[in-house]
Amino acid sequence: MNRLKNILTILSFSLTLTSCGQTKTEQKSDDNKSQKQVEKKCSKVISDSTNILNDKVENLEVEYTVWGCACPQWIQTKDNKNNDTTKNYLKLHFYIEPADNKLELPIYFDAFRHRLNITGQFYQREDYPQGTIEMEEPMPRAKVFRYTKIEVIDKPDFKPESKIETLTLIYNAISCTCAQWSTTRKSEDTDRKQNYWLEPATEKLINADNLFNGENLPIIIKVTGQVVTENGFPKRELAKVGQDEAGKVFRYTKIEIIQNGQKKNGR
Repeated sequence: MNRLKNILTILSFSLTLTSCGQTKTEQKSDDNKSQKQVEKKCSKVISDSTNILNDKVENLEVEYTVWGCACPQWIQTKDNKNNDTTKNYLKLHFYIEPADNKLELPIYFDAFRHRLNITGQFYQREDYPQGTIEMEEPMPRAKVFRYTKIEVIDKPDFKPESKIETLTLIYNAISCTCAQWSTTRKSEDTDRKQNYWLEPATEKLINADNLFNGENLPIIIKVTGQVVTENGFPKRELAKVGQDEAGKVFRYTKIEIIQNGQKKNGR
């Protein structure tokens, strides 16, 4: 799972944060000419700004494929389930591009657990997402889908490897945008990586993170569920959170409020 997150950080979505930028960072030569050549290469945009969109607006359900290369990573779910061996599997993949920066792939997206529903249009010619910078490793041209709507959905066939368990957790109210739940009270100086992110299995369940109102400590809950990733984020909007805050995500199917401030049993 950690390996996947590292790959997603490098390859997914942006395509501009690549080894080219690393080359500039690691450039130690005093040769000004060589430095300029590196900078020129790293700033070369390889996407075609004259490429235009098809008229047809489509709604696609897509999945992410982790390749060992800089290749198009997205495929329609229906094509991913197709067992037709006469088709070129790689050719069924394409790039995706947000119509607006606000539509970029959420930090909590996990290729093992999630798919996307996206609405938009394909460009007329095979190309790269707009603004793609040249990489050291050549990238193949492919179809590009520009989307105006995005929704992360759960994979129905995802099965966590962890066991089902019941945890009694306390809310720590740490002054950070990080996982806040642990089995015992923790201070800001302790290892926050041992804390849990919590994710309700359905919208009908109480969202544990909404229990804290700024004053009602301690908050103690009992939750039943499974750890769905050792290094990720819960499926919800997360403001100002970076990859360094990734951690265990416990997806619960049951929740009981044992204490809410000075009130016990949630009362």
